[in-house]
Amino acid sequence: MAKGYSASGDILTRTRDGQDLNAVWSQFQEALEQFNAARQPMIDLLSFTTTSIIEDIVQPGQERFQKATEFGIPSSVRPAPAPTARAYPFEWFDTRNGYTFQFLAGGPGNSAGATSQQLDTVLQTVMEADNQLQFEQVMKALFNNANRTTLIDGTSYTVTALYNADSQYIPPWKGTSFNPATHTHYVFSGQAGQTAFDMQDHLDLARLVEEHGYTRANGYNVVFLMNPTDANAGIVRFQRGVTLDLGATTDYSSLYDFIPSQGQNFAVQLPPGYTLVGGLPANTFAGMDVAGSWGPYLVVTDAQIPAGYMVAVAIRGSGANTNVVGIREHANPAMRGLVLFPGNRNNYPLVDSYFVRGLGTAVGPRGAAAVMRLHDSAYAVPAAFAW
Repeated sequence: MAKGYSASGDILTRTRDGQDLNAVWSQFQEALEQFNAARQPMIDLLSFTTTSIIEDIVQPGQERFQKATEFGIPSSVRPAPAPTARAYPFEWFDTRNGYTFQFLAGGPGNSAGATSQQLDTVLQTVMEADNQLQFEQVMKALFNNANRTTLIDGTSYTVTALYNADSQYIPPWKGTSFNPATHTHYVFSGQAGQTAFDMQDHLDLARLVEEHGYTRANGYNVVFLMNPTDANAGIVRFQRGVTLDLGATTDYSSLYDFIPSQGQNFAVQLPPGYTLVGGLPANTFAGMDVAGSWGPYLVVTDAQIPAGYMVAVAIRGSGANTNVVGIREHANPAMRGLVLFPGNRNNYPLVDSYFVRGLGTAVGPRGAAAVMRLHDSAYAVPAAFAW
């Protein structure tokens, strides 16, 4: 996209083929709005906002009752917690718009000056870039399997990913304990020649989330986020008790039937004597397209999920503070969101302004999501979301 100041020569009223430029600008604005509309539901589904800077994660000790004796006293409980600090990073991002005085007021090339549609389109372009920034920061925090560091008041702190075998404490859940040196939520399908995620891949990925307490009984929905290409190659073809050949060494029969959402252009074929209990799932969830359901899990498809990757994520609602990625904002409310600052205060011959966004993203609840790569030997960060 062109950079620099918008000059009087940029003012046009009609294209060479006679189209009204105001209509063209309006179409451009509509296209940018569609970009935003596509990304915002994903941001809301995966993230929450916070002004926290540092969180202390405390590893609790475990004590046991002792068998009482007639004349003795029990040993005293003496907790000695050892907190581990992790942080939310924060950075400033900015861009600028600039005009010449004659672009706004008119000049030899166009006495009327710029139209409101042209000025609105510049603003809309900035807002689209801001939305893209937030989306990329959230997705990078989710898909990157390495911890980062950030400086806060001159001190370096850890910025954690999902559980990634970094040896940091993982709380047990209902009798299940985890080895922090080996337990990871960044996994791979593991079979050579496999062309799509199979039934066992979906169960394994969901289990990684649910075994940490992110279950329906605790108020969470575990949702699969998939690229439509991956969903169509695999899960939408699952039938209960039927083995699907996906090119792998071992094939699995499905535990459930895939049930398409309302409005899909294919029907559910049930064996004689079977009925569908509960109806079809809704065709949207939190503003995103639902392909259908597989057992207790919703399958949400979005082309912004990299092909060859699948995410299982625990959801309580859009923007809920239990969502997986935290977006840190400035402590001062006036400095949150997209902030506009004036530029050249002389307003002649150049007029400009600055748009500033301060944010940083980090995983909050480390067990609330898991990512799988369709690969036989290793997880790797998708190139589009590498830091």
